[in-house]
Parts: sequence; C-alpha cells; structure tokens
Amino acid sequence: MKILVPLLLVFLAISCKKEESSSYGSMEDINKKITQNKPFFDFDEIIHYHIPIDENEYYDLILADTISEKGKIFEFLLREPCPETKEEKIKFKEAIKSVEKEENTINSKYYDELRTQVFSEKRCDQFSMAACEPIYRDIFIFKKNKEETGMAKICFKCWLYSISNKEAITDCFNMNGELTRLKKIISENKKN
Repeated sequence: MKILVPLLLVFLAISCKKEESSSYGSMEDINKKITQNKPFFDFDEIIHYHIPIDENEYYDLILADTISEKGKIFEFLLREPCPETKEEKIKFKEAIKSVEKEENTINSKYYDELRTQVFSEKRCDQFSMAACEPIYRDIFIFKKNKEETGMAKICFKCWLYSISNKEAITDCFNMNGELTRLKKIISENKKN
C-alpha cells in the first residue's frame, strides 16, 4: 500500500501535464484547420438534462459484484461518450426517460452565445488533460425543427466532454473558458 500512493501521485502528475499534440497533429496544425467560431451544431432548441447522482452512489451502483439494471443504465448514461449508432441512440432515449433528472429547455436568448462562444471551434495555445474519469451528469441535446442534430455530454468536475459531431475540431474545447461560460448560462437559465 505504501508504494501504491506514490505511484498514483506520479500517474496523476503525468496525466495533468500539458499535451502539445493531439489526434490531428501539432498545435499549429490543428489551429490551421480550425474555422474560428464555427458552430459544432445547427440548432433552434437545446434541452439540458442534469442527472443529480452523488459520486459515491454512482460508484456503488457500477462497482457492485453484480451490476443491477439501474447500474447498467447509469453507467451507459454517465460514463459512455455520446451515442453514435442507431441502436445506441435508441438505448440512450430509453435510458434518459428512465432516470431521475432535471430537464430544462435553454432560453433562446442564450443561443447566439452558445452557438459562437461555447459550442464552436476555437484556436488555442495548448491542450491539457484531466486526471480523473468523467461522470457526464450534464447532457445537452441540440435540435433543429424538432429533429436531433447533436449531443454534448459534460463532466463539470473533471472538465471533460464528449461531442457527437465527429467532423468538428473539438481539441481546443474548454481551452478558452467555454465550460465556465456554459455553467453560468445553466445557472442563469434556471433562474428564468
């Protein structure tokens, strides 16, 4: 046990170090490919789901000797990235209906800021990596003419995310304070 703690600390330090490249190549290469403020999604409606589950309760559910159906649902919703296949999307819709959640429609007065300042391509000077595993408690569904056009899953504790638009360049997402803005919008939206 005495050696485990120092090894864990070394791992965390390495995980937190700034990265200088990503799947697209060097920082310079990525910034050349980015279209500044290009929206990730085309939308005229945003639904925000917040799943208010305590971290300990979540881990108790998914780390049990035998994972219950409830545990499987929470693991799918809160741990898996955005669904891609038709089957995953159907499973997501069924799962989100079955859990306790807060559901809010984001006021359209925030759409311009969300479109250009939050959920859009941005250039950045560096990348960073988080040292924790995300629990995506906040899920955003983007719609255009009542049809889903995209999804974003956010972990505000780790500041990690999953964005469904695989064509968008998301490497610099939150390197310019996007999640801080998003958190503020969520808070203001709930007051209205």
